[in-house]
Amino acid sequence: MIELSKIDFVEEIKAEMAGYEEIEKELIDKWIEKFDRYINQKNLKDKCIKVKDKNIIVKLDDEADFFKIVDKYLVAIENEDLDAYWNNWSL
Repeated sequence: MIELSKIDFVEEIKAEMAGYEEIEKELIDKWIEKFDRYINQKNLKDKCIKVKDKNIIVKLDDEADFFKIVDKYLVAIENEDLDAYWNNWSL
């Protein structure tokens, strides 16, 4: 199990996305914006996102979860279906 601050999690995702030429900076920024909205929901019930002492902690099973998140995003970009990517999104 990996535990990261929200900032470190986002930096890892950004670094992974930057490795794909199809995922332009604008799309990376859009992902961050949507992720921020997701974690700031009033009724967030994601067992992988916790608040500890006003800090947001993201828990992942392992590093493969980064690749899964980015790969799904890449597929959504290629299929021009980013809305579906975020529907019922969770870690």
